[in-house]
Parts: sequence; structure tokens; C-alpha cells
Amino acid sequence: MSDLERSEPLIAPRRFFGVHFVIFRILGLGWWHHPDEGDTRNFPGLYIYYSIIAELIWVVGFVGLETIDPFVGETDPDRFMFSLSFVITHDLTVIKICIFLFKNNEIQKIVRTVAIDLQNFYQNYEKNRKTIKITRILTATFVFFGWVTILNIDTYGIVQDIIWKAEVAKMNDTSLKPPRTLPLPIYIPWSYQSEESYISAVLLETVGLLWTGHIVLTIDTFIGSVILHISSQFEILQEAIITAYDRTIEHLSNEINRDIDDTHMIDDSHTTDLYYERIVRLYCTEQEIENALENTLKSCFRQHQMLIRFVHDMLITKKRALLPHLLI
Repeated sequence: MSDLERSEPLIAPRRFFGVHFVIFRILGLGWWHHPDEGDTRNFPGLYIYYSIIAELIWVVGFVGLETIDPFVGETDPDRFMFSLSFVITHDLTVIKICIFLFKNNEIQKIVRTVAIDLQNFYQNYEKNRKTIKITRILTATFVFFGWVTILNIDTYGIVQDIIWKAEVAKMNDTSLKPPRTLPLPIYIPWSYQSEESYISAVLLETVGLLWTGHIVLTIDTFIGSVILHISSQFEILQEAIITAYDRTIEHLSNEINRDIDDTHMIDDSHTTDLYYERIVRLYCTEQEIENALENTLKSCFRQHQMLIRFVHDMLITKKRALLPHLLI
């Protein structure tokens, strides 16, 4: 990248989606690599077995139990719609998982455009860092409230179970005991009325909710983060076009500084835009200034073309993956 295309002498941020990639790896959604690593292996070594086992247990198994519950589980009308809402949400999650497992190359291409390719043009690195910070706060916030929601479900289940135990304690041995219910409607293929089996069922629900909940939250915040970054890039492009003339003049003045003798070096204490322009017009012809400005604007046009291709790639990936609900 030339000095003309830099907004400031700072190191460009590279790992835009570090938090998301770590969570993806833990969840078994592939060993996502940062673009600057130059590694595209999605399931290296033994990780593929971890991923298969994790998805079979916590996605196929847990979501499958949720899916069949409204139809073969307890048919309480008051819980049917609540149970069905979980079915719809988690079945859509399966579609998201398939996309992130099998459309990895397309998604990695999008990430590379943001983190690597666009950095070859004018960038405001401070704005990029702020955007990264916002996306990490967004992700952390969603995950935190996901935890709060799951803990609330468990708390509700514990309170209901305490009430159930209190009612059962008042009954005699011949009384018909009310069924012991779980915090979340889910079909359990074994009897969970005893203490040990009930605890194991609650643990299954809690871990399953944590696993699938993190998948939903991380994928959705990842997509939101990509949208935030591309929005920031359009703002940076606008800034590049607005500052094209001033950056060209400053670039030419820096070139002049390197070419002239030390005795004629420009004093940095007077480096205003007007001073830059006066020096440039003293040492450069109008044609040289026009050519330099033309090169700056060409760089802006190429940056704009890359952004348009980026948006196009996102739309193509969305259509191929049948993901219109994720971008609503």
C-alpha cells in the first residue's frame, strides 16, 4: 500500500472476527482460520471427529428431541405452542449450521475481502478498530443475555421442582402424584421422575441449550458484524473521495521532501494544507498534479468496485444457501 492510500501510519488490524472464530472452533463448526494465516483447512487432523461427534450429539440429537416433543411428548395445550417455537428456532439453526459447514470457502472469501483485500486501498484504521470493538461488544452482549435466558429457564425449573416436591410431600402413598416436569419442553426417551434421572435430564437440557444457543447467537452476530464492517467501509470510501485532493497534495509534498536537499527541507511546523499546496505548485507542473490526482481517484474507483463485488458475493452466498431469514 502506498503512502497515498494510508489514512495514518498505524498497523492495519487483521483479525476482524477473532471472537467468532474461537467460538466456531469450540462449537465444532470448523477450524476457522484468519485470512492472514494463509491456511484454508476447515477440519484439520482429529478435529473432524470432534466436530462430527459434537454436531451429532448436540445438534442432531438435542434438536431432534425438541422437534418430536410437541407430537409424541406430553400434549399439554398450554405448552404446545411454547414447545413448537423452540422447534422452529432450532430447526432453522440446523440450516445455519449446514451453511457454515459446507459454504465455508464462500464465507472465508467474504472475510478475506474485509480483512485483507480492502486494506490495499485507503483506510481509516482507527475507524476499523472502533468497528471491531463494536462487533465484539455486540457478540459479548448477545452471548451474555443468552446465558441469562438459559439461567432463567433453569431457575424457573428449579422453583417449579421445589413446588412439586412440596406438593408430593403432603400426599400419602395412595395419592396420584402429578407428573414431574422439566424446565424446557423436550422429549426424553427415559423416565425422569426419579431424582437421579431427573438431574441427568436437566443437565442434558442445560448443555444442549448452551450449545445450540451459542451457535445461534454467534452465527447471527457474525453476520451482523460483517454488515457493520461493510457499512464502515462505505463510510471510509466516502472519506477517501472527499480527501482525495488533499491527500494527493500531501503525497506530492512528501515526494518533494525526499528529493530536495536537506538545506531546503520543508519545516514540519508549517505543514498546513495551504503550505503543502504552495510547495507542490512551486515544484510540480499542473500536468503532474493532475496525473497524481487522477491516480488517487482511480484508486477510489477500484475500492468502490471491490465493495460492490463484496456486496454481490454476499447476495450470491445468501441465495445459494437459502438464507433470507438471517439477513432480515
